[in-house]
Amino acid sequence: MNRTKIGLPLLILLIVIMLYFAYTYGIVEEEKEIDIEEEIETVPDIIIEQRGAQTYAIENETQAVIYQGDDTSAIRAAVKSISQGTILVREGTYTITSPIVVGSNTQLIGDNSILTGHRIFRVYDASNVRIAGFEFRGPGEEYVRHTGSYGLVQVAHSNNLLIEDNTFSKFSNYGIYLSTRSTSDYNEEISIRNNQFLDYGYCGVMVGKQASSIYIEDNLFRDINTLKLNTNSYGTAVAKGSNEYRYSEYIYIRNNIIENNPMWEGIDSHGSNHLYIENNRIIDCRIPISVSHITEDNIYPESLHDVSITGNYIDGNLDAAKQDSGIYVIGGRNGGETPYINVTLKDNVIKEVNNWLYGDDGAIVLQNVDKALIYNNSISDVGGTGINLENANNVLVQKNQIKDLVTISEPRSAISVSHVTKDYEIDIEDNFVDLSADCKIHFEASPEVSEKEVCIVDLSDFSLSDIDTGAQNILI
Repeated sequence: MNRTKIGLPLLILLIVIMLYFAYTYGIVEEEKEIDIEEEIETVPDIIIEQRGAQTYAIENETQAVIYQGDDTSAIRAAVKSISQGTILVREGTYTITSPIVVGSNTQLIGDNSILTGHRIFRVYDASNVRIAGFEFRGPGEEYVRHTGSYGLVQVAHSNNLLIEDNTFSKFSNYGIYLSTRSTSDYNEEISIRNNQFLDYGYCGVMVGKQASSIYIEDNLFRDINTLKLNTNSYGTAVAKGSNEYRYSEYIYIRNNIIENNPMWEGIDSHGSNHLYIENNRIIDCRIPISVSHITEDNIYPESLHDVSITGNYIDGNLDAAKQDSGIYVIGGRNGGETPYINVTLKDNVIKEVNNWLYGDDGAIVLQNVDKALIYNNSISDVGGTGINLENANNVLVQKNQIKDLVTISEPRSAISVSHVTKDYEIDIEDNFVDLSADCKIHFEASPEVSEKEVCIVDLSDFSLSDIDTGAQNILI
């Protein structure tokens, strides 16, 4: 047998095996390097720790004691001692008796640390700040009635902030408050993510005036005002505007869970342009989502514009004492002169809302809105009306599913068009409505509005009645 013929294939096989092991080893080494890099933690510049009855602020590199004494003064001394760097607060319960002002380029990291107090951190006139890993608590076992405009963490005129992986509980006012002290204050590029807001009295996250590029994402808000001490309460909210201040804009409220607010709203906005409420899960809240244009001074110089409410899951509670409608979008309260412009409501699931309202009822309620798309929403087990359009213009209602309407008043209407006082255009196309609706489309206008001034298209299966009465029902 020719040894050359045998040896050559063996040599090729050996080379292939060597290349395979070399390649596999390289992958393993690369993965090890990645894992090692991911495990690297930031080395703190200052450490806060409790020793007996004393709290110490210690410089990590030299182990020099910066301060020894009470909790509040130790953390304040640590913050004041660095122009930039990381402060680690070690395990323990710390009582904060007055707010601690945090400067720029600072990381505050909690390691199983609990901070209790009414006002804990103030981030004023700062940039590049991260607050992570703390449990913030109000000072008592239970929250009390909402009495002031302050938060456990309060921000003013700051930018590039990250507040993440914290727990806020037992507070009476705000968990996080993006505040505005004057017309020269702006809050920008702030991310609030992966936090928990539990068992509190008023508002988890409040976005004040003149805020922009605010991201409220992947948070949990649960058991809000269950003691019913406050008339209003919120998961997260955007505050009212005024004639003196710019409206907030580019507010992103996404992928949050909001559960159990029996008194008021899961997500609320009173004044924002470019508002995005997307992919949230809102369970058992009296008013799941409310977007409106309200000002402190009752002056409406301009319309608000651009709101997208998409991909949300809303499940109310028809057994509650009062369960309101599902989603509200309401323009300026000045007789329709400043409608909310460019509104999108798409791909939402809305069920078990409204068990008492005879007006302003619906899974979706639009009032004083111009240019709206209501598309591919799933609506079921809703009291009274599926989609309610009051003084709404340039609206396309398309490919929505409306079923299992519940009787609150007669008739049960899949889609209602009302408060029509001038030329309006509303297109209703390709929606699915089951037999639970007594009235598929209800149309009500003032007597001076004629049928021709309202365009409802693609209605070959419907008929009009009582055109001259000012109230029209479109029935199958």
